[in-house]
Amino acid sequence: MLESADKQVEASPIHLVVERNNDSSELPKRFRMSRDAVIVDEVNAQIPDLKGFVELKASASGQYSQRELQSMKEAIGDLPIILVDLRQENHGFVNGMAVNWFGLHNGANKGLSNDEVIIKEQQLLNGLKNQPSITFDELKGKSVDIGGPVQDPKQILSEEELAEAEGLKYKRFFVTDHHRPLDQEVDHFIEWVKALPDDVWLHFHCRGGVGRASTFFCMYDMMRNADEVGFEDHTRRQMQIGGRDFQRMDPKDVYKYQAAVDRLTYVRQFYEYCVSNIGDGYTVSWTEWIANEKGENYPCNT
Repeated sequence: MLESADKQVEASPIHLVVERNNDSSELPKRFRMSRDAVIVDEVNAQIPDLKGFVELKASASGQYSQRELQSMKEAIGDLPIILVDLRQENHGFVNGMAVNWFGLHNGANKGLSNDEVIIKEQQLLNGLKNQPSITFDELKGKSVDIGGPVQDPKQILSEEELAEAEGLKYKRFFVTDHHRPLDQEVDHFIEWVKALPDDVWLHFHCRGGVGRASTFFCMYDMMRNADEVGFEDHTRRQMQIGGRDFQRMDPKDVYKYQAAVDRLTYVRQFYEYCVSNIGDGYTVSWTEWIANEKGENYPCNT
C-alpha cells in the first residue's frame, strides 16, 4: 500500500500556487518562540521542565510572506537571525507572496538530491521571471486566491535572496514533507549547529510549521540541553508553545502514518544520540553513532 502511495506522489501533477499573500503584517502561521509561555490546559495539565529553553533563542513557523517575515523580525528583536528553511519542495516569492510548486502530499521533489532540487528551483524561478504574466492554480486548502494573474513589472526571489534583502542569514536543509530528515541531512545539521556563534537566533520553518519545523526545533533543543532535560520534557515543551505532538498519527492515512511512526522513532533516537555525545561536543557523527548503537536493526535513511 505504501509503495503504491509513493508512486502516486511521483506521478501527480504539479501546481503553482500562492501559499501566503503579501497583504498582511500579521505574524506567520503557527509562529512560536522558545521564550513564549507554555500552554497549560486539560490535556497539558503540567508545565514541562523549561531548563535552558528560554536561553535557546529559537522560533518556528509555517511559510511566511515578505511582510510576515518583517513582522517576525520585529517580534524577535535586535538579534542576528538565521532563517532555517526545511523545505525540499520548490518554492520562492513573487512580489513578496510565498509561492510553491505543489504536488500530491507536497512531495513533488521526493527522491531528488539536494543539488537536483536547487537546479530545478532556479529553473522554475527563472521561468517566472521570463513570463510577462503569471497565473496561479487554485487548490482547496493549499492556496490563497489573489484575484487574478500577476503582470510585469514583478519581483521574483528565492528564499535566500529574500533573506539577504531583509538583512538576514539563510540556511537550508532538504526534508520531504511529512517525513523525518535523511541521515546525511542530520549529519549536516549537527556540524552546522556546532559552528554557530552563541548570540544567534534560529528560526525554523517548513510549509505548515508543524512536522519538520517541530522536529528541527526539538533537535536543536536536544543538542543544547539533552544532558539536563528528559526526552518527554523536550517534546512537550515545544508542543506546548504550539508545535507538533509527535504521538499524534492516523493509521488510516496510508501515506503519512508510517512516516509519522518513523519520525517519532527517529526523534527518540536523536535524543539518545545527544545524551551520549553532548559531553564531547558531538565529535561522533549521527551516522557513525547510529551504526554502532543500532547496527543492522536500524532502518538506514540516506
